[in-house]
Amino acid sequence: MTPDRTTTAPDERWVTFVRGTNRPGTVAAVTAVFATRGISFDSLATGDADDEVGLVVVTFRTTERRQRELVRAVDRLAAVSGVVVRRAEDLGVRAAGVVHVPRGVAFRPPEEAAVSWSGDAAQGQPVLVEGPLVDVELVVDAARAAGATSSAIVIQPPERVTG
Repeated sequence: MTPDRTTTAPDERWVTFVRGTNRPGTVAAVTAVFATRGISFDSLATGDADDEVGLVVVTFRTTERRQRELVRAVDRLAAVSGVVVRRAEDLGVRAAGVVHVPRGVAFRPPEEAAVSWSGDAAQGQPVLVEGPLVDVELVVDAARAAGATSSAIVIQPPERVTG
């Protein structure tokens, strides 16, 4: 039997941190690079902006080869001053999540999740969870299964995002 040469490498999840000029069009230029390569976002967030520089955080799925091509293209944009990319499963990719479970539901994060957390879900308080992105996502998924009415995840940028 002949091997199937159309088989491609499996898609992996990636987190890209893009530092760029804080001006109209920067986010559009970054998103255009993804769009022209047929790569959809799992999430897109902006933040950590001052008068001159801002941050765009994108999670997406693709092969390692296409990820490298994408990062090179984003890094060449005139408005971009730095790009850092990590596998989403990298334990160094840190996140914070907030979930709101209905009053009376005694929610606790799964024991296998290496997170710190605060809040009393049973009293109707939001629960704040911090740790590796994959573990924060595990907790948010568990909270949704327990009846969480709202949730949010913020991916924390690495210390430096430079080219």
